[in-house]
Amino acid sequence: LSAEVKPWAETPIYARASGYVKQWHVNLGERVTTGQLLAEIEAPELDQQLESARHQLAQAEAALALSKVSAQRASTLGSDGTISRQENDEKQADLELKTAMVNASRADVSRLEKLLSFTRITAPFAGVITGREADVGNLIAMGGEPKELFRLAQTDRLRVFVHVPQSRSSSVVPGMSVEMLVPEMPGKVFPAVVSRTAGAIAPESRTLLTELEVDNN
Repeated sequence: LSAEVKPWAETPIYARASGYVKQWHVNLGERVTTGQLLAEIEAPELDQQLESARHQLAQAEAALALSKVSAQRASTLGSDGTISRQENDEKQADLELKTAMVNASRADVSRLEKLLSFTRITAPFAGVITGREADVGNLIAMGGEPKELFRLAQTDRLRVFVHVPQSRSSSVVPGMSVEMLVPEMPGKVFPAVVSRTAGAIAPESRTLLTELEVDNN
């Protein structure tokens, strides 16, 4: 029976931050490990936003520190009646406001730092680079059609898909051994194992989709 051979896992890799490709580190056909750096994106606008957010956080933290001192002093003076209850309440409310502003600024900094980390394109799993479209200077713009930078495939093991005719489908069970032949390699037999089936006959083709697993060695 004819079969279709596919990598164990395959995925396109896109950028998640706008900018320009600063450098690429792997080329077509290279093997990579999980988390390996594939390319870097230069994002000057994002750098500026992060710097501005950090300045705003510093200002918010300074305002909070002053508000804490004022609130503590007001609480002490309010307890002995030196200042009015209204004034004390205002100082405590200001402290809560300044605290909320600091938390919001920290969240904004954290968000931008996360976005900045996306300028480092890394491999989600170990495999082989089967496609590279990234080149230095390429513009990466979020919001439009995503640009595929790399294609990564895990090829140490392969998935083989076979459409077994209905007349033979009853003999196919998970775990059974199968022999696979490749036209480009005459005379060599690759041992494979049935991993799963669709569990139902496809009405349009009257076949049972069957998946095999085979080591690529």
